[in-house]
Amino acid sequence: MFAIVANVKADRVLRTGAKVWIMRCNGDAECPVVLGLNKSGRAVVKYTHFKRLENYRAAWVPEHMRDRIARRWNEKAKAEAEAHVLAGRWAGVRFFNCAGTVLLQDGISTEQAFRRAALAP
Repeated sequence: MFAIVANVKADRVLRTGAKVWIMRCNGDAECPVVLGLNKSGRAVVKYTHFKRLENYRAAWVPEHMRDRIARRWNEKAKAEAEAHVLAGRWAGVRFFNCAGTVLLQDGISTEQAFRRAALAP
């Protein structure tokens, strides 16, 4: 079993650079539920924005985590293909810090990212 993992760019709860497992999307295409380490070192499950994640890739899912991750594939190639789609969709999307006062990454808006994904073959 394989799933998609990513690294955190910036988040109020999750450690910067921490590896997170994308568990599921709850109908909202922007905010997946992820499992990762918080700043105090404990495992936490929370919603976060795809634009706050980077370095999407496929990873083998350990046996004890398989029941917690809904988005998983039997073949690594399929998981890598989905990770590539996510990386392409959310590359270059701007986002602010948690308070919304400091621009952390400039780029296109979320709406433009969805439009770009819809036009992609």
